[in-house]
Amino acid sequence: MNWAPHGPIETFYQTHSIVPHPRKLLTALAVLSLGLLQAAPRWLKLESGRWELLTDAGPKTGSAVLSRLLEIDAAFRATGWQRPDAAPAVRIVLFRRAQDFDAFRTATNNNGLFQPAAGRDLIVLADIGEDTLRAARHEYVHLALHHSTGPLPQWLEEGLAEYFSTLAPGTQSAAGKAIAGRPVQAHLELLNRESWMEPSLFASVGNRDPVYTDSRASTLFYAQSWALTHFLFRAPSPRDRITAFQQAIRAGKSQQAAFAETFNLGFPEAIAAARAAVAARQLPEREVALGLLPQPSAYIVTGLSDLDARLARADALLDCGKTAEAESAYSEIAKKWPTHPAPVAGLGYAALRRSSYDAARANLERAMALGDTRASTQFEYAMLVRDTRGPEALVMESLERTVQSNPSFAEAWFFLGAGQLRQGRAQEAVAALQRAVEILPRQSMFWEALARAQLAAGNREAARASALRAVEAAATPQQSEMARGALREVETAPAARAAAKPPVTTPGTWATPQGDSSVTGNLVLLDCGAASVMFHVETRPAAGKTPAQRTILFTEKLNQVMLRGTSSARREFICGPQKPAPPVEAGYVAGRLPTSAPAPSAAKPPAAKAPAKAATKAAPKAAARPKPAPPSPPIAGELVTLEFK
Repeated sequence: MNWAPHGPIETFYQTHSIVPHPRKLLTALAVLSLGLLQAAPRWLKLESGRWELLTDAGPKTGSAVLSRLLEIDAAFRATGWQRPDAAPAVRIVLFRRAQDFDAFRTATNNNGLFQPAAGRDLIVLADIGEDTLRAARHEYVHLALHHSTGPLPQWLEEGLAEYFSTLAPGTQSAAGKAIAGRPVQAHLELLNRESWMEPSLFASVGNRDPVYTDSRASTLFYAQSWALTHFLFRAPSPRDRITAFQQAIRAGKSQQAAFAETFNLGFPEAIAAARAAVAARQLPEREVALGLLPQPSAYIVTGLSDLDARLARADALLDCGKTAEAESAYSEIAKKWPTHPAPVAGLGYAALRRSSYDAARANLERAMALGDTRASTQFEYAMLVRDTRGPEALVMESLERTVQSNPSFAEAWFFLGAGQLRQGRAQEAVAALQRAVEILPRQSMFWEALARAQLAAGNREAARASALRAVEAAATPQQSEMARGALREVETAPAARAAAKPPVTTPGTWATPQGDSSVTGNLVLLDCGAASVMFHVETRPAAGKTPAQRTILFTEKLNQVMLRGTSSARREFICGPQKPAPPVEAGYVAGRLPTSAPAPSAAKPPAAKAPAKAATKAAPKAAARPKPAPPSPPIAGELVTLEFK
């Protein structure tokens, strides 16, 4: 989550000289000789592998921050909490002035944040002196955990980030080692002065609670999280214990029960012990392996143009959900550089966030015409075509280009795998979705889709494990329900017939129902008035005097209807008219009727003809009757699958 400063704490501060890459020598000399060259660029870019830092805070500060981030990355690789090799590239934007960070601030005492974005990771920081380094390390921990673990309780997530925020290399006699857990003076003073949060309240804090916008409450929460995590690191093999704690929660145990089982101590008792340790200042540091550390001499240093600096800020605003601010920034850039594709594409990205599809299409297509081949533009175009129900072949083509350009683009792998599953390519879908969860293991929808793909590919055990991960990672009630639906599907689907026993015949009733027909339209009504639930799919809306056309499908086992769809929108059954009516494709078994409904009777024999005179007399009376309502369409069949478009 976000880092809140708590006063000066960093005693270790080492500044490396920057030795630029030879082919960037002239630019780097211009940057570093600021006292001699007045026209040096204000913004710099420092690169090391897949890390880049953009800053206007100067080469000394930029080098220090990047060095500390690479240092803690090396330490985490040695601890086992490392980012996977498939993790996306990292961009750090470091503002020299705190007020330039205001647009990104989520609380008054917040000076840094980590934001996962489509196809890359983002850390945004304000330069606040020595605490800048601790803020950078804190946000790195969130980044590493985001790619290496499932969800953790919020206090543990923040506690780990604070515990490692003071990481520094050991003494010269301990080469290849680093020291974690150095005391944070501001935390010690606060915790010895204020009342601690009550254990059950402390354990229940989530990342959407008001504690994150209340500076006083968040400061206490961060400090108490640090103290409890510090206490846990006094035990042998703390990382193994934390992993076991997480697995116990995943198995369905409450947080406090899992804690007691893992740490052999009740949660309230652990907090009391942590408080005693803080009061006695018994906070031992811990030595960790540092791993291979890139040297600053490997950094590539270049000046950043005004255009690129403006684009970096606009991109960061969009990644952080500041759509209106980003759109304004892109507009200003596009006016100054009208033929550059990046700001035009940015306007397309922003328009798509607002569901303004015409503007999104115009800008994205213009950006591609101007030569934009970036993975992000290909992905956004795929989402545009998908959201406007364009050709699926074009969606898949754009997604394939996205992952070819950026193999770490988890969202693109997810949508690609979902499309392959929809097309019946289960094995390919499994491979794509496994790439997605490898990069982002905290996305419930990714695990849910993988579970369905693995089930379709015939691997039920793997599907069950993935469905459980989906339940664990669910961040909203809707995600939880969808994940549990996938788990029910895995556990209730009949087993495949064993190939080793050919004489055994599997009854056809055991097979997962498969539709032999499908219908596409809008789900306008769910009629729940009988034992069967009736799904009314409008295939053609009313036009003038022509009434709407509907297909009615039924199900007597609502929990066995397979729900599909790649949208993150809420999906649930609500009886009555559906407003808005979602576009769907329904698979069904044609001609099958509910058991509670009478079978259609045979056609009645034609009535005996009445004399012509009687018919003539009856005609006026029939004409006077009101016109009957059009008959309701018959039930077309049993609903099997419902795919939300």
